[in-house]
Amino acid sequence: MPAGLRACDLTQQHQVEALIKDQRIDTIIHAGAVSGPMVMADQPLEIWRVNVMGTTHLLEAARRGRVARFVLCSSVDVYGANAAGVIDENTAAAPESVYGASKVAAEAALTGYAREHGIDVIAVRFSWIYGPGRQTPTALEGLIRAGLAGQAIALEGGSLQRTHYLFIDDAVAGVLAAARAPAKLPRLAYNITAGEGLPIQRVIETLTSLLPELRVRFLRRRAPPPGPIGFDLTNAAHDLGYRPQFLLTEGLRRYVEMLKTERA
Repeated sequence: MPAGLRACDLTQQHQVEALIKDQRIDTIIHAGAVSGPMVMADQPLEIWRVNVMGTTHLLEAARRGRVARFVLCSSVDVYGANAAGVIDENTAAAPESVYGASKVAAEAALTGYAREHGIDVIAVRFSWIYGPGRQTPTALEGLIRAGLAGQAIALEGGSLQRTHYLFIDDAVAGVLAAARAPAKLPRLAYNITAGEGLPIQRVIETLTSLLPELRVRFLRRRAPPPGPIGFDLTNAAHDLGYRPQFLLTEGLRRYVEMLKTERA
């Protein structure tokens, strides 16, 4: 393990307490979680233990250690797939997976600790993070690898299905903006996304300009399913100073170059 890093199992309260005890910590950025609905989907209880109990263990340690700011990496999955239009943070939670529900519960724990114990908390709701450094396999990574290998790939759904990709550098910028924001912001949760989503066909067209051998077919051609067009960033811009900097074209170019280097 690199110098300066310490391993900790967030589901074990004594390990979390030992990690924070006797250290002067002013900010916790909590990114230690199951990172998407595609991860450990066959282990729902473990998702709950990691994402909910792990968050609560960290919050309790933050309370005891008098940590000034607690930032939770949450997800737009809290809204569910049936929310329509451009979604702001006042949209009611309606998760459709254990993963999404675990993020709702983790945010509820933040609310409880903030109101009862005065911890200054922020949840940043990410959309679909991609780019160099992403380790969890995703459909986008699969597309790029197929294009690099000159292999055909089949996708579920139709070409109009909307995507909500966020370049990894913009995700990091959102976390840092939340960590550095003034104390006692007017809301608990903020959307950190690239704004309006794009149909998957637009993403494929951009990739094809970078990977001419990419060949994609859709298993079903149908109207796009209901779901968000995009996520409103007004509050993040006003309160956190966050604005995404990377257009999809540049983000994909960097991601393709990284995966090319990995194959070399």
